[in-house]
Amino acid sequence: MKKKTTILLVIFFNILFYNYCAAQEILTIEKYLSQVEENNPDIKSVELSIKAIDQKILEMDMAYSPYFSGNFNYMDDKSGPGFGSTLPTQEMWLTSWNLGLNKKFPFGSLVSLGYIDSTAEFDLTQPTVIIGPDKVSNFKGYDIKPFVRVKQSLLKDYNSRLTQSGIKKAKNAARAGQYMQIFKKQQILLKAQSAYLSLSFDREVVYFRKKSLERAEKIFKWNEDKYNLNLADKSDLLQSQAGYKLRDFNLTMAVEDEVTACRNFNEIRGKSSEVVEEQLQKLEEISKDYEGTGSLTYSGQRADVLSAKMFYESSKFANTEAQYRSGPELSVFGLASLHGLDLNYSDAWSQVTGADKPTYTVGVNFMTSLDFGLIKKVRNGYTIDVKSYEESLIKTELSAKNDWEQILKNWNNVKSRLINAVEIKNIQSERLDNEQQRFQRGRTTTFQLLAAQNDLDDAELNVYRLILEQMITHAQTNLYNTKPIE
Repeated sequence: MKKKTTILLVIFFNILFYNYCAAQEILTIEKYLSQVEENNPDIKSVELSIKAIDQKILEMDMAYSPYFSGNFNYMDDKSGPGFGSTLPTQEMWLTSWNLGLNKKFPFGSLVSLGYIDSTAEFDLTQPTVIIGPDKVSNFKGYDIKPFVRVKQSLLKDYNSRLTQSGIKKAKNAARAGQYMQIFKKQQILLKAQSAYLSLSFDREVVYFRKKSLERAEKIFKWNEDKYNLNLADKSDLLQSQAGYKLRDFNLTMAVEDEVTACRNFNEIRGKSSEVVEEQLQKLEEISKDYEGTGSLTYSGQRADVLSAKMFYESSKFANTEAQYRSGPELSVFGLASLHGLDLNYSDAWSQVTGADKPTYTVGVNFMTSLDFGLIKKVRNGYTIDVKSYEESLIKTELSAKNDWEQILKNWNNVKSRLINAVEIKNIQSERLDNEQQRFQRGRTTTFQLLAAQNDLDDAELNVYRLILEQMITHAQTNLYNTKPIE
């Protein structure tokens, strides 16, 4: 009895809620998806991740950004004179600055503009002639050297081949991760569309289960009245009563399904509630948008395919990078500097500005590993890695192609089945109306009337299920509309 009361209360509040919602603005599926994008925690995380990758990926280009370097040293040397020393030094203090501006260019050259400033103060063990006729026990010396240095790789990083390979490897790997985040967001939105459609479906089911229960109640009342007047057999009464109980049970199950659908609906849009206050679009209204749709099409690619392509491209650049990195290196460098050295800072600076003591240096560096066996194994590992990502790409493309063919097949099948289901529903509805009229005139049995009602219930449920399947199938095409990121 308690369960019966609960069911009636649920039905009552459902009717009130339905009538209340009728006067409200309908929450369309587009508005619902906007709410999901705005409030779903997973989508928020995904969008932040995508935005972060867009900005973090710029770090790769910092290889060509100019940078400043600075170095300061202070030394207090009390070791005294050493072998080869020309000064009887008791203690020496040395302060030095090394400042520079550096930039690497796309053709592989590293250019540095620098300035070195050193000051040395000496405490001698005995007075000594340094410059001039006078002997001194303490003195300072100034060493100034502005310079330009250029270094150019001729093998590994000629035209920035090594640097560019590393940059493109990292960028493509970052893009691959970004596409997977996009794919994750699309799947969440697909789940949201399914939640919206499922709730609309469950509400339709509750509504028609309620109407079915009302019809079964009328049949039960008719048979009960006839039985009380000895105009009907008890088997008809029991049969109609069982039919009524069955539809009562079906309505209870439908209400429970609606509550579950409401919980899922709210959870995806970032809420915790078993009640959805808004009125949704009905399935038949939404399905009208697909009536003129023939064969399905797509305008891009699936994001997981684009991700697999980026991982494959990244592996190829990683292989190229490894080839250069493990190979020999031959580089040339040149340095030109002006020099000022004097006991007086102004005199030392005059030597610099007058270019009295320029210095020029050129050189060649060569370096190579002698562990050729290990290099061969390392390079082979990167080559195998490229093949692995290539196979993964082939598998992902094949999976996407097969899934699309299945979507097309499902779309065509469900359209055909839906046409038949609607025709069957209309026939069953007409049949039930006819059976009800015959039953009132006493020209049919309770069994036939209940059978007609059961068949109509099944036909209605099939129509709703097929409409739901049609819309979910169409929603899956959105996964194939991802455009490559520029």
